Amino acid sequence: MAVRNTLKRSRALRVIPEALMGREAPRAKPVHMHLEHTTRCDHVCSTCIRAHRIDGEEDMPVEEAKGYIDSIGPSFLSLNGIGEPLMHPEWDRIARHALDAHGARVGMATTGTHFRAQADRLVQSGVGLVKVSFHGAKPRTFSRLASGRQLEVVEDGIAALHEARMRHGRGPSVRMNYVVSEQSFKEIPDAVSVAARTGMDAVYFKGALQHKGRNSGIAAEHDIEELSAAVGAGARLAEEHNVRTNLDHWVREIRRVGKVPPSERPVPPGRCMIPWLSVFIRVDGSVLPCCNCTWHPDEGTMGRIEDGDFESVWRGQPFKELRAEMTAGTYSLTICQDCPDPVTTAQVGEMAMNRLWPGFLA
Repeated sequence: MAVRNTLKRSRALRVIPEALMGREAPRAKPVHMHLEHTTRCDHVCSTCIRAHRIDGEEDMPVEEAKGYIDSIGPSFLSLNGIGEPLMHPEWDRIARHALDAHGARVGMATTGTHFRAQADRLVQSGVGLVKVSFHGAKPRTFSRLASGRQLEVVEDGIAALHEARMRHGRGPSVRMNYVVSEQSFKEIPDAVSVAARTGMDAVYFKGALQHKGRNSGIAAEHDIEELSAAVGAGARLAEEHNVRTNLDHWVREIRRVGKVPPSERPVPPGRCMIPWLSVFIRVDGSVLPCCNCTWHPDEGTMGRIEDGDFESVWRGQPFKELRAEMTAGTYSLTICQDCPDPVTTAQVGEMAMNRLWPGFLA
């Protein structure tokens, strides 16, 4: 185990310099992978691609999932795609393989509606982090934007998970992932209050994809003064209740864009690091550079893993061209043009300091 952990750390140390240098064909594999082990879900939330397009629902066979994990050997595995991760009948076998075979940390983003039924199973799985998706923090907003999900059901599930952790003396960290949209940004302080009330460890606020261009930035669709007030109130509550958040990043972004109209704002500074750090494996084995690429399924495919050969995709021409674009500051992929919050070098640094990573590396 000690040797394996040392190798993991050494690979992580190689990835960062290659990303900083902009190497088009990095020698090190990504340290993080998203695995879309299921596309089944019992909800259609407003900010999910499922609200616009669902091609089908299927579960990835366990042995295929193991093969993809083995081909990459990630340090971090996120069991996520466009489906609800806990609806795969053998999700915990996949998680356990990543843990036992590769020493990976495993996390997932979930609706939270399956916690009550699967609390003990989740605690015993070895999963280290569950991120509960919120689209609003008041019952009516929550239900309206999350396909009828009930806030009280999710809160009850979180309580069940805490109870299971107490019974077994172990279990995952529980975090809120709050999607900030035009319909939900005023409830940022309420989100902090819900996290404190339910005993969640942190809140990660993420911008909804608005398809207005990179220069719109994280605060594009919101009235800047109202957004600033909501962020400030949320930050004060977080400090009062000792809830970790990434609201300091929002404060800096609001200061950056100011009152300049979205069409005139400068793009977020720095180069996105995702194509060097992370990769997304779809349920059919196709490889995407980022989880956001599911919004545009007709573009962005880097290749397909055949017979366990991931390296030929990772160092193949489509990935090389994408990394070259990132370095040059040009973006042919629609999703890169629309990205509200690219993961830049500066942002990676502040995430590391705050110990609060987004969907990748957690």
